[in-house]
Amino acid sequence: MPLVAQSVYVVDAFAPGGSGGYSYANGQIGEVWGNWFGGALDSITWDSSSDASNDPNSGSIKIVASFNLNDYGQYVLFNGLTAFNLSALQYTNLQFDIRYAATSALRTNGNGSTDFGFMQVGTRTSDDQQDYFYGFAVPAKTPIGQANTNWIHISIPLSSVSDTNLLFIPDVLFHTINTYYGNTLNGTQTFWLDNIQFVGPSLVLTGACSVDWNNVHQRIDGFGASSAWDGSTWSSAEADLFFSTNTGCGLSLLRNRIAPDGTTVESSIMQAAQTRGAIAWSTPWSPPSIYKNTNSVNGGAFVSSPANYSGYAAQLAGYVVNMQTRYGITISGISLQNEPDVSTTYESCLWTSQQFHDFIPYLAAALASSNVASTRILLPEDEHWQWNLATNSMDDPATSNLVGVLAAHNYGTTAAPVTQFGTSCPKPVWETEHYFGTDDSITNGVALAEEIHSFMTVANANAYHYWWLEGSGNGSLVGNSWTTPAKRIFVMGNYSRFVRPDFYRIDVANATAGLVSAYKDPGSSAFAIVAVNDNPNDIYQTFNLTNFGATQITPWITSSQYSLTQLTSVVITNVAASGNLASFAYDLPADSVVTFVGSALQPPSFVPIGIQSVNAGINVVVTNSIIDPNQPAQTWVFSLLNGPTNSNINSANGVFSWRPQVNQAGSTNVVAVLTSASALPQLAATNQFQIVVNSLNPLPCLAAALSGTGLTLTVSGPAGPDYSVLSSTNPAVSNSWSILFFTNSPSLPFVWQTLNVPNYPQQFFKLQLGP
Repeated sequence: MPLVAQSVYVVDAFAPGGSGGYSYANGQIGEVWGNWFGGALDSITWDSSSDASNDPNSGSIKIVASFNLNDYGQYVLFNGLTAFNLSALQYTNLQFDIRYAATSALRTNGNGSTDFGFMQVGTRTSDDQQDYFYGFAVPAKTPIGQANTNWIHISIPLSSVSDTNLLFIPDVLFHTINTYYGNTLNGTQTFWLDNIQFVGPSLVLTGACSVDWNNVHQRIDGFGASSAWDGSTWSSAEADLFFSTNTGCGLSLLRNRIAPDGTTVESSIMQAAQTRGAIAWSTPWSPPSIYKNTNSVNGGAFVSSPANYSGYAAQLAGYVVNMQTRYGITISGISLQNEPDVSTTYESCLWTSQQFHDFIPYLAAALASSNVASTRILLPEDEHWQWNLATNSMDDPATSNLVGVLAAHNYGTTAAPVTQFGTSCPKPVWETEHYFGTDDSITNGVALAEEIHSFMTVANANAYHYWWLEGSGNGSLVGNSWTTPAKRIFVMGNYSRFVRPDFYRIDVANATAGLVSAYKDPGSSAFAIVAVNDNPNDIYQTFNLTNFGATQITPWITSSQYSLTQLTSVVITNVAASGNLASFAYDLPADSVVTFVGSALQPPSFVPIGIQSVNAGINVVVTNSIIDPNQPAQTWVFSLLNGPTNSNINSANGVFSWRPQVNQAGSTNVVAVLTSASALPQLAATNQFQIVVNSLNPLPCLAAALSGTGLTLTVSGPAGPDYSVLSSTNPAVSNSWSILFFTNSPSLPFVWQTLNVPNYPQQFFKLQLGP
């Protein structure tokens, strides 16, 4: 894979504008860089006169520290106030420039050399400790004996393999202690740092894939394996490894064996699985010998008769009831027979398609009469991915309606869609057994990922099962060592931990050599994209998210170095003006499985608003409140889809305001509000509510009274409107009216007086309401 230039993340170049919104030119460098602990640090300032690149428009950070022979002096300079989240998987070097003042305190080493002390460089760990991954001493003299006051460029290699703390790098630390290695510093030190940055190679993009949220395929029932014949009791850690979605691979299905006597030795494992959220279903390897033509549980075939059907159905239903009542285990499904097409000398039984057809009604009736009718019936569990033994049952509506799941193994066959019973298979389809040998390496793990991918995307399977959970030397999921599990179990976890029951597969169109499938949870908008790189080289590609947005995703990787390990989250950006396409790029290491886990942005929901009742002239203010399910919360813009004349809405906070006019009294007005994400306009929600403007009641009234030369007008009427008092000496002339008095929404009744009445023979008064 060709490399180009470098990926560079600049922690700080110490430009005047500063970092994190804090201006260094305005003296705010202390808001970004600080002393974590230690008493040796005297001051942190921004120095505009010293720059490692001789840039007159930039500067550096200047640190002054004092050390004393009589104390344990140290400091830890760090930028924790503007933390980031990087990984040594991407960035392979930390680089910076450093120089010391000639007057800085020195230490003398055993060989007579002098230096400015020993500095450690590190990062903060997840448990808030320090991880110092590199140390160096800055020589105090040049080769010709002069004081070394030059800038020195430092490049520190990073490896997340040798130091797993470097999978997550939130900040950088610079540490000096005066008694390091037995040699002491005594006095004041002054030094400068500049151009602190992380550097790594950039791979050439090889192509892209598009993941379409709206193009939905099959529902996912889960991923699992078998505990057949395993009567051991696991520790909590062992059970967690298989079934925990917090610390393990999160298997959601457990297939166990029903012994010929209708019992199982696996109840302890089944309980552990169920406690951790997995569901159990069961398979018999042989009916009781009395129902077979060999009178033995090994080999032979089932003997057809109503008595045999009835007796065996009763035993299986009794097993389901017993597991529930005695052990508290819910059996979600019963298979009719493990590999009914294989004639062997071990525990087994041959069935025909017609026998399955004839037996299913007996079993369904027995389950129903035992009050466990929700237990699904599975068939045929053929050794191969084939369905001829299900034909009679599926071709008859009376029996096909009783079938819950079509299940088969995958020995000697390949994934293919089930089309024998309709172009869209009418039943869930489960792959229920396969294994890949005893190679516990990532090579075997990637082969398992390839098969899971095929069953999900080609066969449209609803579930995938591996063979044994554990079993030394038998190619089990855990492999030959609980201490160092096989890569298979972690590859399963790349699917099962994040693609949970009731997720749906969504469409992926991929243009690279990788194998990519994607899944979503319609209820929570969680999603997982599983990318398998089964090539000897890295694949660096773009992932385009169509019709859904997200702010970031978290990769989880299984490879030769990592086992279902969480990596640094990746920021997702919008790349389309329409807002329906977001994108991120990622390097898929050779021979790896990477699952990208995220949550699609969701539209908000409005808090319901009841009917508002108001008088004309009264200003009504309604706040459209929303509940944003996204983390972090998005920025939403409000607009009016529908509203009465003169109404408006604040686009930033959703506050609707309106002052109804008098001519709108007695009306009902529908208001419709739209809110949409400013960055993703396809995410939107609407709210609708009613505002009822009351009729004008009581009717307005104007009473006039003379007192001497004064006139008193008493006004009453409905509250809300503006009131104007008009007068005229000739009301027949329309333009003869003049306003004597005007008031906005007065308290009623109100009185208006004048001391001098014009000497007119007569005067008329009237009220006018507005607006």
